[in-house]
Amino acid sequence: MQPTVLINHHRQTAIIVAKQGNKLQLIKLGTGQLTVSSLTAAKIETLGYRVSDYSPCEAAQTYLRHGAGVSKRAKMYLEQIIQNRIPGILNLI
Repeated sequence: MQPTVLINHHRQTAIIVAKQGNKLQLIKLGTGQLTVSSLTAAKIETLGYRVSDYSPCEAAQTYLRHGAGVSKRAKMYLEQIIQNRIPGILNLI
């Protein structure tokens, strides 16, 4: 799975970190603690997200410094992105 950074029309970002069945696991940057959410590709598109060319590694480093904290599961994915340990390729939208 290739991590992918998304951005919407409000300039909010998210990182797709995994695929589970027909849903994508993503971490959305927001005001509260960062957690992993499950959404379909169609829902992600409905929310206005599109693929960005921003580096997943740089985004992951920024997310880990999030002031409101990062859940254990989200932290695990972000650290794997930084260490380049997430295998496979993701085909999205």
